Amino acid sequence: MVSDTSTTTTDLTPDEIEQKLNHGSPHRRNLLGVFDAAETDQLNTSTLRQRADIPTGSMSHHLKTLERWGLIEDTGRREYSGGGGRKARVWQLTADGRALIDENPDVLSPPAGAATAERVTALENRIEELERETRQRRETIIDILQVLTATHDDATQQKVTEIVNNADLS
Repeated sequence: MVSDTSTTTTDLTPDEIEQKLNHGSPHRRNLLGVFDAAETDQLNTSTLRQRADIPTGSMSHHLKTLERWGLIEDTGRREYSGGGGRKARVWQLTADGRALIDENPDVLSPPAGAATAERVTALENRIEELERETRQRRETIIDILQVLTATHDDATQQKVTEIVNNADLS
């Protein structure tokens, strides 16, 4: 294994690892699933990234985390991935990683609340968007009312004053 063993956390129990997977990025669970479904024991970084659908910028972080947990290891080999550039690192499941998957098949499934959490996040984002739109509309209405108030027509001024007094524009 070509890694910094001082940062390896192999003393984690399967339950602790599953808890970390449940509370962390779903990409780590996806990576373990790719290893489990692979037709070969070793996969390069490029193949892992494509199959697990992980952004390039976060791939190294997730691989190093799984390595630190003792679930995967860098084989020390490098291979061209076909896209040009540098050779890609080659990774494999450790015996602990294989045992975790074999003995805890649920570790590859998202936690029961994951879909709910995603939906809550989407709804929170939509609420923020609607609040932003509401603020912009409120500002536009205030601008229109200020223009109307500047007119010298007494009837218009009286109607604008009634609207302002009856509306909650805060």
